[in-house]
Amino acid sequence: MTDVEKMQDQAAVSKQHLKEAAEWYAALADETLAADIKPQWQRWISASSAHGEAWARIESVAKRFDQLRDDGTGTRAPASETLHSLQERRVTRRRTLKTMLVLAGIGSATWLSLSESPYLQMADYVSAKGEIKELALSDGSKAWLNTSSHMDVHYTTEQRLIHLLSGDIFIDTAADSNRPLIVETSHGRLRALGTRFSVAEEGDHTVLAVFEGRVEVDIGQGLNRIIDTGEQISFSKETWGVLRGADPARQAWVNHVLLANDIPLVDLLSQLERYRFGYIYVEPEVAQMRVMGSFPLDEPDVALEMLAASLDISIDKPIPWWVHIRSKNK
Repeated sequence: MTDVEKMQDQAAVSKQHLKEAAEWYAALADETLAADIKPQWQRWISASSAHGEAWARIESVAKRFDQLRDDGTGTRAPASETLHSLQERRVTRRRTLKTMLVLAGIGSATWLSLSESPYLQMADYVSAKGEIKELALSDGSKAWLNTSSHMDVHYTTEQRLIHLLSGDIFIDTAADSNRPLIVETSHGRLRALGTRFSVAEEGDHTVLAVFEGRVEVDIGQGLNRIIDTGEQISFSKETWGVLRGADPARQAWVNHVLLANDIPLVDLLSQLERYRFGYIYVEPEVAQMRVMGSFPLDEPDVALEMLAASLDISIDKPIPWWVHIRSKNK
């Protein structure tokens, strides 16, 4: 196992501990459960130092709630009361749990990036959440780093190597007949053939969309193919996805635009959430509404207002980090 794989494995374990801690926090916030489960929670805390660290992080996130409520006198309500106020707004324990998990991953992004994935923070180029970073590379190529993305660049006399560690990039390749431009992800190796293209690491696969020229993709074991202009494909270390037309949205974000072409509302909001701190909850009865249009990525709250103006939906914000979207008729 390589050092990077070991770090990724450690990150997965730590995230599991955070998930468990968030589950305990959400359960203890429920007065009907707290007294009965407190002994089990204490045993869980005592079981390992990792549990204690995860709990401390979740508590730190919860303290941020203290700054979100004001009783009119300039004082703040305790975090536990804020959680109960969410329950009074018919927010279930399950949603409270999901909020804590999201805040642990977003509000504490620094924790995860520094303590769990130090190799990401050491990347040559890093974009913050909500940031789209334009880069001018030394060979004349241009690259755009999407929100919360990380990449390394290593140029030699033989090749130009870009390693996408996480997130999305868009590349406008400069010509260099002596040095091919290579993009590596955890799922394969892409060789640009005079082209403009996007590459996105998406969990267990990578997605390539080619907008000009061609890209040769090699996923190892003799499995390689060339993707032409206007084509898009996903791939893992073992398999290819279905070849389809390049999604214009995979280029539109370079211009800070979220493009929706008849997609479900829940899918659009999942993308918008990447650029906004907090959690967006969509009620099932409106989740599959179809959406078309262009929305500003630099101002995600304006994008939400645009959706409310064009669709039969209501948008509530019980707290700044929580957005609740439901039908106007409820």
